[in-house]
Amino acid sequence: MREGLLIVDRETTVLVQNPSAESIFPPPPISSRPLRLIDLTRDPALHEGFREALDRGISRELRFELRRGEPRVFHVTITPLRFAAEAPQAALGVFVEITALEHLERVRRDFFANLSHELRTPLAAILAYVETLQEVGLEDPEHARRCLEGLFRQAQRLHALVRDITDLAEIESGVIALSLEALPLRALVEDVLALIQPQAQERGISIANDVPEDIQVLADPFRLTQILQNLLDNAIKFNRPGGYVGITARRSGERVLVAITDTGVGISPADQPRIFERFYRGEKSRSRETGGSGLGLAIVKHLVQLHGGEITVRSEPGRGSEFTFSLKTAG
Repeated sequence: MREGLLIVDRETTVLVQNPSAESIFPPPPISSRPLRLIDLTRDPALHEGFREALDRGISRELRFELRRGEPRVFHVTITPLRFAAEAPQAALGVFVEITALEHLERVRRDFFANLSHELRTPLAAILAYVETLQEVGLEDPEHARRCLEGLFRQAQRLHALVRDITDLAEIESGVIALSLEALPLRALVEDVLALIQPQAQERGISIANDVPEDIQVLADPFRLTQILQNLLDNAIKFNRPGGYVGITARRSGERVLVAITDTGVGISPADQPRIFERFYRGEKSRSRETGGSGLGLAIVKHLVQLHGGEITVRSEPGRGSEFTFSLKTAG
């Protein structure tokens, strides 16, 4: 069984310790005296729980964190045991590991905290624009026009957030099925560049498509476009004015490695392991200014993995970043 079972008598001598409990509390080297609870753990809450069960006949539930090696968390139930006597003769402790459950709960709390923040910003702006329109009305057409443009931008931001949340939920739940085709990679990159070129021109950023003509990949055209658009959009948003973005590809066995390089602000070493998490942002004040849902890289990671590939990042703060992902070659 997966649960750890530990039974001690009134002197806290260990009577029963199943294999799962031994993995939690490895017995000490051979001793000349019987094994006691103090030999397994010095945690005061556990000792108090067993003592109450033995002395007062009270059941206890508590949280126990094992800090040896990789942290593990357990829900512990301690129950008095009576054998044809009124007073408890022993106490049973049942240890159920809840490490994964607590991690999921933290992820859930973080998700809703971040989501509420992302919703609050555009909603506050929309309310401000509406209040201004109510006060000014249409008496000042130019001012009203600016308010309506602001409302449209914030509505677009909300729409993008809802779209990204829906996409990520469908990808993570396995609802999305890929329609794989042999695709000429360079041509597909050109199509994506046509969509984002105005954004790059506005900031004076040059983009080079250095993907060889003869490379074909096995991919879903819509989802691969989504991957490239997200990565290229970030490469432009977080670039410096007059910067550079390059797209290259090369074969590696049965895979094609696609790399997108920029000359932007870069990502700190501390942030790099977490940038593919939902809503995670490095240099938060700067990334808030650039907009976006904070879900783009999480979507990219899942879509690349759905294609059977992996994505990695190399970056140096102040010098730029390189995102590389792999796809199956189509020939």
